Amino acid sequence: MRRKYSGASSAGRMPVVPGPVNKRINFLQLIPALAVTLVVGSLSLVLSPPLRAEEAPAARQIQIPNPASDLWREVRGRTDASAQNPDLRDVSAAYLVQDLWTQVRSGSREVAGRSQVQGVDAGVLINTPGEQWRRFRMSQLVPYSAYLLGGILIVLAAFRLLRGKIPISSGRSGVKIPRFSLNQRTVHWIVAITFVSLALTGAILVFGRFLLIPLIGANGFSYVAITAKRIHDFAGPVFGVALVVQFFLFVRGNLPSLKSDILWVLKGGGLFGSHASANCYNAGEKLWFWVAMLGGFAIVISGLIMDFPIFDQGRATMQLVHVIHSITAMIVLAVALGHIYLGTIGTEGSFEVMASGYCDENWAKEHHDMWHKKMEVEGKVGVAAAGGKEKKPAATKKAVPAKGT
Repeated sequence: MRRKYSGASSAGRMPVVPGPVNKRINFLQLIPALAVTLVVGSLSLVLSPPLRAEEAPAARQIQIPNPASDLWREVRGRTDASAQNPDLRDVSAAYLVQDLWTQVRSGSREVAGRSQVQGVDAGVLINTPGEQWRRFRMSQLVPYSAYLLGGILIVLAAFRLLRGKIPISSGRSGVKIPRFSLNQRTVHWIVAITFVSLALTGAILVFGRFLLIPLIGANGFSYVAITAKRIHDFAGPVFGVALVVQFFLFVRGNLPSLKSDILWVLKGGGLFGSHASANCYNAGEKLWFWVAMLGGFAIVISGLIMDFPIFDQGRATMQLVHVIHSITAMIVLAVALGHIYLGTIGTEGSFEVMASGYCDENWAKEHHDMWHKKMEVEGKVGVAAAGGKEKKPAATKKAVPAKGT
């Protein structure tokens, strides 16, 4: 190899040593090698035996209560059992799951655990008592309530046809006797208005699914039901406060008087001929008072528990309270229908007593003769007349006890 020198003369000149030759890599030459590598690797993966789950190294398991996982393990366990037990080979997995769900619904299995969600019954996966409550409400509470209220309406209609409106047999005397104060009448009408609103909205919530959906459809009923529930929720506390005030205003006259009350009951309130004497309130009115008060307090307390679920009330408590609330409300409403009928269109002169606070003297003699005598002794008969002026009649008809009093 010849050495190359720079310049024409070689004397005193240094030789130039050539460096390494730079060559470019041709990637096309690597493609066959890469192809062979991929083929060999694929064959090794395909021909190698699969790694079984039981051969894998066991990882450390953290045991956390999980109702959903427990339920699924139970289902898988029953499904795997069908492959090992010859008696269960023809049983489908769906049937095994249905059998497990049947046990859960019947309450023979409790599916509950712990949850990170903080709250009452947060760890309950399947609330089996809730299904039992739903069946009770739909199959017993709703139809039996309808039978009760429908039966009362039929009885009142038959009574109206057979007995008619109970009149003041002696006619109106024109003499007024003060019977209810302004405070008593105000509280009474607050209780009456809120009670009627609660009864109507409660009936919508109980019977609306069957009565209103066929008429206005599901969407229309949803708006009606939401509105009814709002009225029901807000009218309830008002009713409760007014009920307490009414109790103290009316309890004195509604205390039992065994002798007169028993005689009134034995005579059927005068419905069967003989006149039944009564004081300021007869036995029927006293019975209604205590049904309204005791039943009303039970309704209010149970309603407040459902209105304000902030005192750690569980589902079981809420379901029990709902049953008490509904049954008590239906009983009070059934008795109230009779009271409303007799106090409005059923008896002459009764409605005006609570409207104006005064009653006619002959009405008092026929329905509350013992109380009328006390008013005479106290000098309160005739202190006000129809026009608000004091009036003493020249002559009045002799009062004849009316039947049905």
